[in-house]
Amino acid sequence: MRMSSLNLRAVEVFVCVCELGSLTRAAMALGLTQPSASRAISGLEEHLGGSLLLRTGRGVTPTELGQAALPRMQSLLTEAEALSTDLRDLGRSPTGMVTVGILPSLTQPLAGLLFDHLRRHFPRLQLRILEGFSPQIEEWLAAGRVDVGLLSHYRRSRSSQEEELLTERLMLVGPPDKRFPREAIPFHALAGLPLVLPARPNGLRVLVDETTARQGVSLDIVMEADCLGAQKDVIRHFGCFAILSPQAVQEALNLGQLRCTTIIEPELTRRAVLASTTHRPLSRGAREVMRAIREITDSLSIEA
Repeated sequence: MRMSSLNLRAVEVFVCVCELGSLTRAAMALGLTQPSASRAISGLEEHLGGSLLLRTGRGVTPTELGQAALPRMQSLLTEAEALSTDLRDLGRSPTGMVTVGILPSLTQPLAGLLFDHLRRHFPRLQLRILEGFSPQIEEWLAAGRVDVGLLSHYRRSRSSQEEELLTERLMLVGPPDKRFPREAIPFHALAGLPLVLPARPNGLRVLVDETTARQGVSLDIVMEADCLGAQKDVIRHFGCFAILSPQAVQEALNLGQLRCTTIIEPELTRRAVLASTTHRPLSRGAREVMRAIREITDSLSIEA
């Protein structure tokens, strides 16, 4: 069977029937009569040489052939929709919604700069920002809930779907009235300091725990907090410390609310990584957002 003989409307009917479990409901959802939907399925079955649906007392379910065909037909519809969107957008500004998952430590100033860039260059694009930690953003990408994700790794990424944007040294962050070296502090000197750290399986916490084991030191972890705001609040008001990237607390550092120093022996680093969903083909709008994120992070004065 030639690909050109496959009727996309019939494919759409079949996928909708499988998702709703009813030919009647699928016909209503697609604005068709039930006989029209039945003819579309029959034509598709004739092309494929076998039955796709099994009628039961509670509706319809895909046959063995239907189960094999369903994911490929869903992918075909997604690609066809993306192709249509891209072709419509050629020669004009891309449209639609692009959802981006961003780490709390990178939301400022990236979200504002990204909004400004898109408003000036692609005013017909809508931006949706979801804030989360790396494992959550990875789940969103896998499920297709976000188009683009900006997350962090504490080891070099080996995934072909991820692009390393920048590397940051991790810092010891504390209240401004606490005395500690301004230039650098060795990791073993963190012993005895009241620390606020995220809980496992956070990548930063895993890195700190592994470094602690290698160094043979014991850290005083007084609180576990995955919320960046909670960490900063406890540091400012209760004399505690945290291990963070400078970007995560840049505003508070500029206002003199916090103080930081580089951790050495060993130096700890975080890599900011750009990734896209594999759940569906990227729209032109999503590709433009990724390009904008690259330009913005290149322009940020973050020490590598």
